[in-house]
Amino acid sequence: MSEWRDRKQGASFRGVPFWLDADSVNVGRRTQLHEFPQRDQPFVEDLGRRTRQYKFTGFVVGDDCLSQRDKLLTALDTPGPGELVHPWFGRLTVTAGDCEVSHARNEMGMVRFSLVFIDGMLVFPVQAPNTRRLLLAQAPTLLDSIKSRFREAMATVDLARQRVNAVRAAVSGAYAFAINFLKPVTSLASDLDALVYSLVNAPDAFAASLTSDIASLERTFSGYGADGSFSGSSAKASGVASLLASAAVPDDPDLAVIQAAVIGLIQDAALLDLLLDMAQIPIAIVPGVSEPADLDVQLAQQGATVAAGSSAAATVPVADDVLAVRDAISEALWAVAGESPPEHFGVLSEARTALDQHLTEVARSGVSLRTYAPVETVPALVLAYALYGDAQRSGEIVTRNGVRHPGFVPATELQVAKT
Repeated sequence: MSEWRDRKQGASFRGVPFWLDADSVNVGRRTQLHEFPQRDQPFVEDLGRRTRQYKFTGFVVGDDCLSQRDKLLTALDTPGPGELVHPWFGRLTVTAGDCEVSHARNEMGMVRFSLVFIDGMLVFPVQAPNTRRLLLAQAPTLLDSIKSRFREAMATVDLARQRVNAVRAAVSGAYAFAINFLKPVTSLASDLDALVYSLVNAPDAFAASLTSDIASLERTFSGYGADGSFSGSSAKASGVASLLASAAVPDDPDLAVIQAAVIGLIQDAALLDLLLDMAQIPIAIVPGVSEPADLDVQLAQQGATVAAGSSAAATVPVADDVLAVRDAISEALWAVAGESPPEHFGVLSEARTALDQHLTEVARSGVSLRTYAPVETVPALVLAYALYGDAQRSGEIVTRNGVRHPGFVPATELQVAKT
């Protein structure tokens, strides 16, 4: 078979087919000729590629030629770009130009068209909110509100009359939570006695030190995978929501106030830590025809820091995972806000709105999951190549489905990315 026969496709515009007699397209460069006195050679200024106009002399034919004509006319009159299937150039995104339709008495059953399609359209930048920075901007207000809430709660308690052992017992539950989730962040949670000492002797300094340690922590984006920036976020959010309900309320009213204030402070600190972590998650931009830059370059342009050695530049988020983390943190914010004074409730609500907007955009930039069941046990490399045409994506199949050995993916229902 000849190459032109192999590559030939039926012509259509916006899915409406037509036949053609001939076609042409102008090619080359746009130039400006500059000639100078006493010079034999001119200067030719290159102004860029010529705008390509695909011109067709075509027709529709048959007993239903008028219906075919009307469909093609509707496609030509529709505003905006559409898909043109060119017999030799393939699929193109074009805009219909000056076209003509004609009928002839001696060609009944046929309607002729003179078609012009213009290739390319200048795309202007569209303003969109930087949700990552909007979320990060909530941190200073939330930080001040956290300290103010704790200060007002502790102002009603005479700390000089409190017994250290009783205070230690009252805040032990909050300390256990801090050990699990905040120990890498602040040194105050490293020892219960140190925490109680700071709380009894200088409560304002205690709150300021805890929150400043969290706010000043250097954070990096470590990827969208299981070991990336989302790791442990859902568990921490669930712990925040259940912390107050799991604490036994002391009989002493002052101890009850101290316990509630410390639990509220630890909850707020954990939420602040989560929000700052989520503010480092960039919206993934997949390289394409109109966006040819590498993903790591585009992430850097958004202000995200990619950790050295991470695979973030080659991955995109899984929408289901992002939405699960978003919902878990949002529920934790609601739970804490419901037990907060009105002023602090408003600050937490604004932070929750910013978080939802950002993680929703992150999820929108990712891929969704679908269920797939291999017909037989196959190696992960073979399955990844069959699904995506890329054997290097075998790791995500193995990790997400907890496959014991990558050489033997079982013939059971698996969760795989749609694309």
